Amino acid sequence: MWYEMKIRAPAFAKATAGKHHDMVLLALGSIFVVLLLAKFLIPLLRFGSVPLGYDAGIYRYLFIQYQEALSHFTMPDLPDFAREHPLGLFLLSTPILSLGVPVDWLTGWIWNLFVPLVGMLLAWVTGRRCGWKVGVWTLLCVFLSHAFYDGFTAMYWKTYVALFWMVLTFYFIEQKSWWGVVTGAWTLVSHHQTGLLFVLVLGTWGLLNIYKKAFSLQLSAFSICIMGIAFVFVGLLYLPIFQESVLRHIPTLFQLWKAPGGSFPEPLFYTRITGILLLLGAAGFLKSLEKEQWTLWQLAVLWSGVFVLFRLMFYRRFMLQLDFFLLPFSASFIVFLWERYRSIGGRLSLIVVLIVQGVLSVQAALQRLPKVDAATFSVVRSLPSGLPHDATVIALEDQSAVLLRGWLPFHRVGGPGLFELSWSYEEWEKFLLGSPKERRPYFERLEDPTFFFISPYFRSYYSEHAEAFLRDPCLQRTEHPYLIRSVCSK
Repeated sequence: MWYEMKIRAPAFAKATAGKHHDMVLLALGSIFVVLLLAKFLIPLLRFGSVPLGYDAGIYRYLFIQYQEALSHFTMPDLPDFAREHPLGLFLLSTPILSLGVPVDWLTGWIWNLFVPLVGMLLAWVTGRRCGWKVGVWTLLCVFLSHAFYDGFTAMYWKTYVALFWMVLTFYFIEQKSWWGVVTGAWTLVSHHQTGLLFVLVLGTWGLLNIYKKAFSLQLSAFSICIMGIAFVFVGLLYLPIFQESVLRHIPTLFQLWKAPGGSFPEPLFYTRITGILLLLGAAGFLKSLEKEQWTLWQLAVLWSGVFVLFRLMFYRRFMLQLDFFLLPFSASFIVFLWERYRSIGGRLSLIVVLIVQGVLSVQAALQRLPKVDAATFSVVRSLPSGLPHDATVIALEDQSAVLLRGWLPFHRVGGPGLFELSWSYEEWEKFLLGSPKERRPYFERLEDPTFFFISPYFRSYYSEHAEAFLRDPCLQRTEHPYLIRSVCSK
């Protein structure tokens, strides 16, 4: 009996240690999930339904227009600015809205939940690939990432949907699952920029495997089928919008470092806010090369880095993809440091470093505020019931214009350089800052009825010029405090 207990004791101790380890991981994972959800749900408590970024109005407009048209199996008749958006997201949103889901949920709490879901998917796939330790710490890295949060505040729906499909596609390809064909196609039709990154990664990965003679016949056939079927599917979906979505962007692609950087903070901004996290990611990326070389995940980091470092087309926006695909490498290096330096001092130092990064990330997140105040947003939402169906509404600054586009989806809407009012910068300058005589021809070019939306932001930004504009004889006050009607329009 004593001998039997002596033999079983080590096995029992090992099993107990394993269960304890699993419990610790489960507890950590639960804490990190709560932190992640809190970070993305707190804006709902702070600001209610007021959107944080510009794109909420554009997406609301597109969700409604595509739902209206695709429900009847037709393409919507959209202006050029709207036709350049790929169809992938709207093919998914249309059946959701057709089931009776309010469109404001897609620009509200569904968005607040979907973004952390993308982070959780990345953590889950990372756990399957690299072990659950790394997967759990990936959750923390997603929480710490400020670029990931900035994409959320800007409401980059297409980007996050494409990243969702891209993560799944990488996982399915490594599992040699034919589901990779479906998710790969959805990646390509969801977002131009992420789709370009996906093509570069998959193409490079295939060429490197051929070079290393690592391609089996099965893997070759699988990869060819993924690309072939995906491109057929993509081609069919892009055909109706090929001119606006594809052809007009090709010259930009060849401008290299002279191409526009995209609407996102400069990469140097993120090195200040999340430099610790990026450094951990870079170290984890380099260390990963010791075990495996040029996986899909490594190539996603490499190609995103090429765009950012060489300031190529939309390099600012590629900072989001670079940061996103570095997160699992950050987590793997945290695990490496934790296991390498087991002393109290070593582990305490790592914890302090992560706390410092957490404080910086939370402080930066708290500084992200809505572009418009709650009162202006409430007014915009109330406008449709009181406007003629054939009215044109023009905002005199860009913040209100984007909201008006979303909450007046069936009216004509314009703004400085935006939507259905194609005036040049010089024309807008003359219209807003010129004399009544200089403004008169512009009023006469507008169709009646035309209303101008006068927001508090317009009054404060232009100050005395705003007051001079509002005294123009071609403008007539209405009962609505934010609307002034043009009486000189034809």
